[in-house]
Amino acid sequence: MTEKIHAEIIRGWSEEEAARFPLEHFRHVGETGSTNDDLLALVRSGQACPYDLVSADFQTQGRGRRGDRWEAPPGRNLLFSLALPLNEDRHLWPRLPHLAAWIVGTVVESVLGPGPRLQAKWPNDLLLEGRKLAGILVETVLSPTPFAIVGIGLNVNLRHEELPPELRAIATSLYEWIGCESSRWFLLGQIVQGFLRHFPEKTADFGPVLDWIRPRDFLLGQALSIRSGREWFEGLGAGIGEDGELLLETVDGGFVRIVSAEEIRRG
Repeated sequence: MTEKIHAEIIRGWSEEEAARFPLEHFRHVGETGSTNDDLLALVRSGQACPYDLVSADFQTQGRGRRGDRWEAPPGRNLLFSLALPLNEDRHLWPRLPHLAAWIVGTVVESVLGPGPRLQAKWPNDLLLEGRKLAGILVETVLSPTPFAIVGIGLNVNLRHEELPPELRAIATSLYEWIGCESSRWFLLGQIVQGFLRHFPEKTADFGPVLDWIRPRDFLLGQALSIRSGREWFEGLGAGIGEDGELLLETVDGGFVRIVSAEEIRRG
């Protein structure tokens, strides 16, 4: 199964790109707790290589940025984690979720074609008309070798009726928009190609990423309450900063730069 899927992923790639993502860097499982946890364990054991990737048909313990559950019926969606080697430029590491959103979002919009445009909800969600289409979770490991584990869940062939009733108004899928099934492995191949071509270069040359995200900023102009560390901040979403941080205009006319947040409330 893994060999067959790998062949689908690299179909149409150049020899150079295929050489950077050989079969031994890829593992697919029918079910796992979390692809991020699987890959984190590999990294912590010192056995990981750049661009190692774990994908699954179903996750029993899939989670979002704050530990939120991310579940879907088996085989419907694209669920995977990718290991990216980190260099010493730590000030660039917070840009990784946005790089991932840009890469995934560009692939998705190429499938959607003219018309609908994605929205980027800082720091880790992609939406279509306000409904969640994809989630991104980036976790870093420093020892024995620095890696970022980029976990991505993309709703591909999920049917509306398969969602729990409480999620039907806030989640969507490619199937719901284009009316037919898409190949998960074609999409994964396009996304992995994006990382091979643009990481780490576009974490330094960040302009194209910002140019894509800023017009799609879902939180721009919205009233927000944000918990960052031990503090709460209130104000209006005022855009995305040069390093991907959220800008918040406070009630006194000042600005706060939010690099990370434990909770975001709208309204």
